[in-house]
Amino acid sequence: MSLGTAGQEVNAKKFQVFIGTGDTNEWALIQNARVLVSHPIFREPTTNGGVVTYTGAPDNSISGTVLFTRDSWNTATNGFNALLAVANGEVSGKTWNVKFTDVTQTSAIVRLTFTNCKLSSVDISKSVEGAVKADIQIVCPGEPATATS
Repeated sequence: MSLGTAGQEVNAKKFQVFIGTGDTNEWALIQNARVLVSHPIFREPTTNGGVVTYTGAPDNSISGTVLFTRDSWNTATNGFNALLAVANGEVSGKTWNVKFTDVTQTSAIVRLTFTNCKLSSVDISKSVEGAVKADIQIVCPGEPATATS
């Protein structure tokens, strides 16, 4: 992923995940964040002994671990309880965006915005020592919009 200047690394502290399109609903306590931008490739044999490949629909996801708090479950619009609520047989889709800032923390920013994403799972666990954590998986079925500034 190019951030303008060749070889400019992304600052790990500035790999930010937000619910919505702006910078107001950051998942500030996310650890081990992963963004998978993917298109499955299928191989089909042909009658002449060759292989043809077909590209499938986008299969994108955002995942990571967040520190589990009472607020992370109960927050009205962006808590796990609200994000997992089922209406008409479906979990509601939300816009999620991921912001990458370079190590200079100047203006080299790439933002991937995914629409109609659904929180697929929240796996809450207690480690031997330390905090209770929740591993999250968000499914993003469409192509991300990319913005660079």
